[in-house]
Amino acid sequence: MNILDRYIIKTVLISTLLFLLIIMSLYGFIALSDAFKSIGKNAFTTSDAFYYTLLTMPRRIYELYPFSVLLGTMMGLGALNSNSELVVIRAAGVSIAQIILSIMKGAFILALVMFLWGEYIVPVTENAAENHYLKKVHGATSIRTKNAIWVRDKSHFTKISAITPNKELINVSIFTFNTDKTLKVSTLAKKADYNGKNWILHDVKQTFITKDKLIVNKIDKARWPTLLNLELVEAIISKLQFLPASGLYHYASYLDNNGLDSKQYWMAFWNKIIAPFSIVAMLLFAVPFMFDSSRTNNIGNRLMMGVFIGVTFTIANQITAQLGLVYHISPLISATLVTLLTFIAAFFLIRRIN
Repeated sequence: MNILDRYIIKTVLISTLLFLLIIMSLYGFIALSDAFKSIGKNAFTTSDAFYYTLLTMPRRIYELYPFSVLLGTMMGLGALNSNSELVVIRAAGVSIAQIILSIMKGAFILALVMFLWGEYIVPVTENAAENHYLKKVHGATSIRTKNAIWVRDKSHFTKISAITPNKELINVSIFTFNTDKTLKVSTLAKKADYNGKNWILHDVKQTFITKDKLIVNKIDKARWPTLLNLELVEAIISKLQFLPASGLYHYASYLDNNGLDSKQYWMAFWNKIIAPFSIVAMLLFAVPFMFDSSRTNNIGNRLMMGVFIGVTFTIANQITAQLGLVYHISPLISATLVTLLTFIAAFFLIRRIN
């Protein structure tokens, strides 16, 4: 790595970090004010709101990371252009291709950081945040394992193999314990759905355990009194989107193997895989505007251009994803299409740089 590489990569990394700190400071206050709305619900206090917000910050950083990288890099490199440093670099015999390559090296470092952050930091902190909120507000806790979701509801421990996008619970096992922690009742159901007022278990097998015998009952349907309401299920479903790539892969594969709708989770899986490449694509697309002094001669223009590119890219990605789900297009194609088109457009724009 030569001096030019180090200088440009340093500029990219520092400008991105500074912009991320600024935007997260503002976003943090918004997140905290939203958490304050839950103060007073059961045992949720002001300190819990601060703690919960702190635990959700890694996820918020992950969500805003692409914008921060794009805007931070455009601001940093735009400043080099405004100070005529890029002109001097080119006058010294450095080609545009070499400058772009240096920028892309910084982009790949940032993309790698995003992938590792989403794989190893966000799943842990989101799980902790979810458990803290559920325990304080609803009196329940949940744990995700490789093959199931566990929910504790007072003396009841519930194992759920999967939750479909329409909030149907698949392969539900409910274990009820006595005060002396001995198993009292074991309830197995193929699925559970919400009828607007209560959860209804289907194809139920109940085993009552006494000192001298087991009593087994089988019924078609049964009402399920539980603290696990729709709000909790929606919270668990939303957190599933932030599983590591391996977790999303196993979860979507399980749904496939059981004939259930898995498109939403395959989409989340491929979005997580493609996300680092999306950062590189957006930066590559923004490069021509950094070299155009007529468009990057002040901070306001660079900021507006970065926001425009980022918002357009995000909206296009969301529209493509929704169309893919509606028209049953392969999640891989839906997740990669916009990024691929951005790479192609960036290639043609770069060729026009003089």
